[in-house]
Amino acid sequence: MGGNGANQFTWFPGDKLDWGLDIVTLLAVIGESSIGDQSQAITASLFCVLPRLIPAPQALLKATRPTRMPETLAKMTGVLSGTTLESVGYFANIIQPLNELPAYSFKVLKIEHRENFQFEDVHVGTLATEYGWIRAVYTKLIKLLPGKTPERLRSAMPRAPPRDDEEMAQLPHENGTTTARDFAQPGEPPRPVQRPASVPPAVPPKLWSPIHILSVFSCSISVAIVACGIAWKDGNAIISVTLISLTSTIVGIASFWRPRLMKRRHNNNVPPGDVMIRTREGAFLLIKCTEDVARELYSGTEECDYYVGERTYRLLMGIATTLLMVSVVLLGNCTWDLQMFIAGTYILLNGLYWALGMLPRSSFWDLSRYKWEDITKEDAQNAEGVTDPNDQREGHPSFTRTLWYAIRETESVGWVQTSGAAPVSEHWKEWLREAHINARDGNRDWNAVERKNQIMNTRNGETELGDLAGETAPATQVLRPGAVEGG
Repeated sequence: MGGNGANQFTWFPGDKLDWGLDIVTLLAVIGESSIGDQSQAITASLFCVLPRLIPAPQALLKATRPTRMPETLAKMTGVLSGTTLESVGYFANIIQPLNELPAYSFKVLKIEHRENFQFEDVHVGTLATEYGWIRAVYTKLIKLLPGKTPERLRSAMPRAPPRDDEEMAQLPHENGTTTARDFAQPGEPPRPVQRPASVPPAVPPKLWSPIHILSVFSCSISVAIVACGIAWKDGNAIISVTLISLTSTIVGIASFWRPRLMKRRHNNNVPPGDVMIRTREGAFLLIKCTEDVARELYSGTEECDYYVGERTYRLLMGIATTLLMVSVVLLGNCTWDLQMFIAGTYILLNGLYWALGMLPRSSFWDLSRYKWEDITKEDAQNAEGVTDPNDQREGHPSFTRTLWYAIRETESVGWVQTSGAAPVSEHWKEWLREAHINARDGNRDWNAVERKNQIMNTRNGETELGDLAGETAPATQVLRPGAVEGG
């Protein structure tokens, strides 16, 4: 009993051929949420056309393509223009993530275009989405071909769309690429070359984006699996991995796009484009910028500019879907060793794509077109914290105190009621008038919360029961647990 029973009782299959790895086909389609979250960043890069294994390729097989970048819900109002929107643009939220602003906090950011942003400042990552680096490499390669001239072959290369203002709007000449410095007189700083106002600027992915690195790594693994299939004479593995890798290429070509920002069409003088953003948690973010920057990042729309038309997109999606189904069938009929290789690859890639979701969005997009800095004044910092434990009104965080900080910085109250940051009752209008006067006169130590309480208390007897809701500040809707009700 002892010997024979011990031999018959096994916890796991003793022979590798006894293992059933049909589950590898399931591993190929797991991870749809991770790929879906990164889909726009993946397809915005030219590296998306690399043939490679990606987890859950069906996440990219969409019937329709998004026309705009995702937005973040928040109340946004032009300080001088009064334009009010209910959301903040994608790239603006990368510069300052709104979810990182604590409740009742206040911050002032100055955003502007980077000075002397010329063609030579744009690295390969920026040019990749415009085919610029392809033409550069192509021009050098054709010079090595006997009997061929760059001038004759260059005409066959697709031209990139016109570049942005400060990037490149110049034509190539025999010595290389003309830059703004070629048009400057001796001793003068380089002058930016203007492009037609009808061409909006684009934000490219970074050259050393984690997605780029992962795409190259995944492509290398795909090549290694095919090489092993050839060495081990596994036709199913060769065909299945090749087809599923080509699926990624076809999907990448069909979904290849670039984000386009809105551009002002005229160069007439306009007031500053300062923008005030109010989050649901009662935080205020003041953006001090020009109207050009405001139009590109805040008040304008961020559209998806695709390189492939809608009909071609649907055709490519149909081809990719067919290839995916065939490859999944063949994937389950590979030899045991290659199924182990492929299964391990998908497990590794799923983990890596999941890790991408933990990185900040600024790791993927090249926003070197802009520069920004925190210019919040010292007496307005730490608005979300206790500044004076002995003062239960002005020393503790509250919506009214942060609202006063915002009014004090803008020296304006028109945006307050336009955005709905304060009730429209007569009592609040009186407080806003006094806040405006004190902000305009530079009285930064005005007791805003105390004065608000005095106005409400002296007028409380005049308020009818049915109008009490009009006297309630929005702060009562966003109070944190344990926060002091100071206004």
